[in-house]
Order: sequence, then structure tokens, then C-alpha cells
Amino acid sequence: MIEFRRGKSLWAGVAVIILTALVALYNVESFSPDGIPDTFAIIRFLALFTAMSGILTVRIRLPKVYSGLASAAIFLLCPWISLETVMLIIGVQKYADSIYLYNLCIYAFFQLLFFLVTQSTRFSVCLTVGLATVLNFANEIVLLIRGTPIVPTDLYAISTAMKVTTASDWHFNSDMLTGLVTCIFFVALAMNFRLEYPKKWLRPCVAAVTAAVFAIAAVGIYNIDYESFSTSTFDTESTNNVNGTALNFYINLRKMKFEQPEGYSAQKLNDYLSKYDEPSAPENAEYPNIIVIMNESFSDLSYLGRLRTTEPYMKYFNSLAYDYPSGRNLVSVLGGGTCNTEFEFLTGLSMMYMPSGCYAYMQHITGPVDSMASYLNKFGYKTVAMHPFYEICWKRNSVYKFMGFDDFISGEDMAAGEAGLYVSADRWEKGFGDNVEYIRTLISDSFFYKEVINQFENKGDDPLFVFGVTVQNHSTYEYDGDDFVADVHIKSPEGYYPRAEQYLSLIKDSDEALEELISYFENVDEKTIIVFFGDHQPNVEAELIDALAPQRELFVNSYLTRFETPYVIWSNYDTGLESSYYNVTSANFLGLKTLEAAGIPLSKEYQLIKEAEGIAPAMSTWGYYDRFSVFNEREDAYADEVLNIYNYYTYYQLKGKRGSGG
Repeated sequence: MIEFRRGKSLWAGVAVIILTALVALYNVESFSPDGIPDTFAIIRFLALFTAMSGILTVRIRLPKVYSGLASAAIFLLCPWISLETVMLIIGVQKYADSIYLYNLCIYAFFQLLFFLVTQSTRFSVCLTVGLATVLNFANEIVLLIRGTPIVPTDLYAISTAMKVTTASDWHFNSDMLTGLVTCIFFVALAMNFRLEYPKKWLRPCVAAVTAAVFAIAAVGIYNIDYESFSTSTFDTESTNNVNGTALNFYINLRKMKFEQPEGYSAQKLNDYLSKYDEPSAPENAEYPNIIVIMNESFSDLSYLGRLRTTEPYMKYFNSLAYDYPSGRNLVSVLGGGTCNTEFEFLTGLSMMYMPSGCYAYMQHITGPVDSMASYLNKFGYKTVAMHPFYEICWKRNSVYKFMGFDDFISGEDMAAGEAGLYVSADRWEKGFGDNVEYIRTLISDSFFYKEVINQFENKGDDPLFVFGVTVQNHSTYEYDGDDFVADVHIKSPEGYYPRAEQYLSLIKDSDEALEELISYFENVDEKTIIVFFGDHQPNVEAELIDALAPQRELFVNSYLTRFETPYVIWSNYDTGLESSYYNVTSANFLGLKTLEAAGIPLSKEYQLIKEAEGIAPAMSTWGYYDRFSVFNEREDAYADEVLNIYNYYTYYQLKGKRGSGG
């Protein structure tokens, strides 16, 4: 028997229908990619929306026996429906049979868990389908914003992600909208039926059987040979689609553990370090000020292929690059994950030795760690970290303390003259007050460099070390305010690339701001070094990347150009270093180069890092380039002893010296 709902039940259903319709209307352009209506996607969505609307406004009443059978059938079908809904949301047509089964088992595992807790077939179905849908929506939103899917370590970065994105960034595609109405339809259908026990003794029997099946499923999932699955972070989206979101998340979760390196012992590390000489500083040595600028998303897309624009976007930087030590910096992240590049530069450690896919700041810096800041403190430097955004992002407020910085100047501090610790829930509100300068909605590089100069002018007699991380060029690149106009346009390759053009226009602004900073220090009498580099490349139109480098996935060296950013080491005096344009390094070695340029004596640990650089001039999370520019994948153990010792040093710094091993 079918009857219309009444009262609160009807109004709740109508509210869900209206909200879903509004979401679809807000994202209506997703049904017309490239301006051409996708007829199949439109018909599919409308059909399912109609079915959803119907089940939300009517109630199905069946006799108790048939209602119980319907509830049991829906319960048994739930893992399959959940997986099919997920495949619809992420746009995957088919998995390998074994992959499909593994993902199915994971959804069944959670459904059994929910059933054990609630003892309700209806609610366990709703929770399972709801969880699968929400997590995969989050996955797709992260993919749209950042260009890479969600991984377990993103759970450590939720607060950072929420600070740098808003609901206006969250665009749904047609598959996601169709998956949404499918989820709502199935949940609403399940709520029509309930399974009742004719005998009271059946309930504990069913619970016991469920617990036994749950235990078997848990053991089976735990024994999945997760090491045999690829979770390459070269192309996390493809890996996610091959393994399935649930299985891929689980595999990454199992791989998060920071394993002790093969053959590790603290004694082996100390014995190796003993071969180096103790650093000795000349008496009355005059050390230069060191200013490091890690510029948000600063990169050159022409690394990927022939890019022609209406005007230069890195004119000043390129002029510096031919006169000072410069080149390309191999990084481990794309479109996000700034803290990992930052971690490598400041600690001299490499992501190659870290758990795959981790965020070093979020997971592995839990106590004091040696850094460039703590090392320069020994030479009388005043050490200051600066970032014109919220201090909690990437846990910088605690991480910088662990690294030994004397001070941390955040965006809240820069706005303190007007609003104290000024915090806005929405970054699009230009939430640091009116005393700062914005480009789009973020504090500009130009304003930030004025703050850096202010630190220099008030530093006192001690040499100054500033590590500054900018924010101006942060994604997304869809700002449509009247106060910012993209003035760099792409001539070749042909196409419509508004995000890339906004990004390149921002880089042009950064380039001009860099000239302002350098121009100031050209007229400073004190010796000063400025190291400038980008943290990662941006997430712009995939069509542009494909047009620039259509064959990049065929060759690893070509693929890695997507993970290279420019760097330059400028100074207002002769450091004795020669220009080395196009020399590829990585952030862990760029920190070493900074100390060498400044004439800072190298500690035993930095001498180890320098020896490792001689064998592997550039490293990333996936492996390293050798001296002949051949890329070698990361391994558990290496033929060169120094690479193993470097691995031991990484583990010791983050785990071993705090009693986690060795």
C-alpha cells in the first residue's frame, strides 16, 4: 500500500527535495561541459531525481512479514548499492573483479559494525550509504580543488583545508549530483521497511552471528596484502580509480606507519657521523642576513612544454636566474601539501625516507627537531618564521617552536594593530582587516615583503634569519572580484584556460613584488642573502597540462617536470658561488646550499647531507636522480651506504631520539 506522507514527514521530504534541487541548479553548468549539454547525464539525473522525489513524498506500507523481507533484502544489497553509488560519484565504470570484491568487503565491514551498534537494519543501511557518499563527495571536492584525491593524512589537515577553502570552491559535477540523489533515494527507501524479531531470543542470536561474521571480515581485511598494491603518488587520481576509494584509503592508512629503516641503529648513525670534522667558526666571523622566501605555488609552467603568453610573467626572476645560482627544485607535492617542501628545506631531511603520502608537520613533528633555525641560533642569528595567514595552518604555531625559531609572525600578528588576533571564518572576506594589502582575498607578496623588511630594520645587531612563506598565489584561481583582473593571457597552446591565466597573472604580481624586495636590499650595507623558491606547482586546467606535455606520462623525467619549481640564491655581495642555471636540486639540499652560500660552517649532520647530495643531487618522495640524471625509485635499503645513513638520520630525528627506536 502506498500513501502520501503527512505532517512533519512530508515537510522534511519536501525540504530535502528543494535543497537537492538548489544544489543541482547551483551546479547546473556541470551538465554542459565545454558549453555542450550532456543529454545522457541530464536524463539520468532527472529520472533519479523524480524517483527520489517520489519516495520522499510517499510512504510504502507492507504487512509485517513482507516489510521484514524487504528490509532484509535492502540490508543485503546495501554494500553493493554503496559501492555502485561511489563508482557513480567518482565516474569509474569498472573495477577488476578482485578490487571490486575488496571494496565490497570494506563496505560490508562497516555495515556490520553499524548493525552491531544500532541493532537496526534500517539505520545501519542509512549510515553505510551515507558514510560512503559523504567520504567520496569529500574525495571528489578535494580532487576538484587540489587536483589530487583524499588520503588518510588529509584527516590531519582538515583545519588547514577549511581555512583555505570555502563552500564557494566546492563545485559538484554531474556524476556527483546523480550519486547524491541515488544515495537519498536508497536511504529514503530503506526507511520505509523494518525488520522485527518474532521471537525475543532471535535478537541475541542474530547479534552473535553478526559479531562472528564481523570478526571474520575484520581479520580478512587486516590480512589484505596491502604492500602488493600500488599507491604511487605520481598519479594519485589514477591509483584511486584503479584501487577504489575505500581500498585505496585503507592501503594508504596501513602504509602511514613510520617503519624503522632496515638495519637501523643509533650507534651506526653516530659511528658514521664521527668520521666528519667538528665545524669550527672563524673568530669575529661576519655572517650575512639570510632571508628565505618560499613563494606559494610559484612555478614556471613552461617547464612542461612550449607556453606562449601575451606578456612575460617571470621577467625579473629570469633576469636574476642568469646572474646568480639558480635552477629547478624537485618537490614532492602538487597543488597542495606546502608543509612538506617547507619541512625538507628547514630540516635537511627528505620525503624519500618518510611514509608515502604523509604530511610531515601534521604527523611526525611531535617534539624538538633539529632545523636550520636551531642551527643558526648557535651562530648568533635571530631566527624568525613568517607567514601572512592563520598561525594554526599546518600546525606552524607548534612546529616552529619545535624547530627552535625565536619568533613566528603570522597573518594575525600583521593585523594586530587593528584587530588583535583577527580571525575570519571565511577567507573571502579579506579577514585580516584593512591595515593589510590584498591581492584577490589574500595578503599580497608586496605587503608581506614590507613586513620582512620591517623585521630587518628592527633586528638589532645580530644577523637575521627569516623563513617566510607567502600566501598570495594560493588556489583556487577562480576569483571574480572587480579588484583583480588577469592581465596575462595564453596564446599557445590554444584553448580556454581562465584558471591558468589568473594563476600566471598572480605569478607576474609576485615577480614584481620580488623586484621590490631585491631593490631594497641592493641598497643595504649589511651582507644579505635572499633565497627564493616555489613550494609546488598549481592545480590548473588538466587540458592545458595535457596540451603542454602530451607525452609526459611515458617518461619519468618528463613526468617529474610537473613537480619542479624555480629557485634562485641572490646576494648583495660576492658569495663566491657561480651561476648554475638549470641545475636540478631538491628542497632538502637547497637548505644546504643556503648555508654554504652564507659561509656557515657545516655540522656533521649537514656534512652527511652534502655527501648524500654528491650521490643523489635531487630527491623526492618517489626516489632520486643520480649524478647522471637517471631516476631511481625509493627502496627499503640502498647500495650506497651514505643513502642508508641519511635514512637512519631522518628516522633518528623524528622518532629515534625520542625513544621510538634505536
